[in-house]
Amino acid sequence: MKKHMVITLFLVGMFYSHSMLAAPAPIITSTQERVDRSDNAFGIGMTVSIAERPFVGVDNQNTNLLYLSYKYKNFYIEGLDTGYTFYRDGNFRIELLGTPRFYEVEPAFADNGELDGIDITEPSYFGGLSLQFKGGAFIYTLQLLHDLIESDGNEAVLQLSKPFHISDALTLTGSLGLTYQDKDLVGYYYGVQANEVIPGRPLYDGKSSLNYNATFNASWLATRHIELLGQVKYDLLGDGITDSPIVDDDSLISYTLGIVYRFQ
Repeated sequence: MKKHMVITLFLVGMFYSHSMLAAPAPIITSTQERVDRSDNAFGIGMTVSIAERPFVGVDNQNTNLLYLSYKYKNFYIEGLDTGYTFYRDGNFRIELLGTPRFYEVEPAFADNGELDGIDITEPSYFGGLSLQFKGGAFIYTLQLLHDLIESDGNEAVLQLSKPFHISDALTLTGSLGLTYQDKDLVGYYYGVQANEVIPGRPLYDGKSSLNYNATFNASWLATRHIELLGQVKYDLLGDGITDSPIVDDDSLISYTLGIVYRFQ
C-alpha cells in the first residue's frame, strides 16, 4: 500500500508541477473499445502531449494531463472522460458521457503578440449521449454533446474504429471520424468580437463547421500493473473555423504518450 501511495503522489505532483499555459491533447477514450474491468478497479497516471494549434502566431504546445481510471458497476472514469451506461444490449450501449474540450485560446499563446486584444477563453466540459455499437471487427460511435460551461454550443461526433489485438498485452486501434460543431461553439472559440477588432482582424461571428480526423492509438500492458498508451491524431478543420481571422492552419497533428499504474 505504501508503494501505491508513493506512485500516486509522484504522478499527481508531476501533473501539477507542469505549466498549464498550453492546450493539451488528451488520450481519446470515449470512442475506443473499453476493457471490461472489475468493480473498484483503479488506476492513475499521466499523459504528455505535443499538439499543433490553429491560431495565428501559435505553433506546437506541450502539456501534461492527469489520467484516471475507475469503474463501479455502470459508472466509469477513463482518462478525463466520465460515463454512465444506462442501456446495454449485446454489443450496443447507450451512455451519459462527460468529456473535456481544450479549444481555448489566450493572447499569451502567440509568439509575437498576434493574439493581443483577444479575450481569453477557457477549457470546457461537454456532456451528452454516447451511442456505441460493435459490429464484426468495427466499433461505431455517435456522440451528441453540449458545452456545459463556456460556449453553450453543441457538437456531434461520428467515429469508426477498428481495434487490432496483436497479443493479450498489445492493442492497436485505427479510427476515422467526423465532428460537427455549431455556430455558437465556433463563434465562441474562434470568433472575433467587436472589442477584439483591429486592422487586419475583422469581426467574425463564426459559422458551423464540419471537421475530419484520423487517429491511431496503442495500448500495451508492459507489466501486470503498468500500461503504456500512445496516440497520434490528425485533424482537418472545416471552413467555419478556417475562415476565422485568428486561425491560419487548416490541419493539425498531435502526439500523446501516457503511462498508467493500475492497482488491480
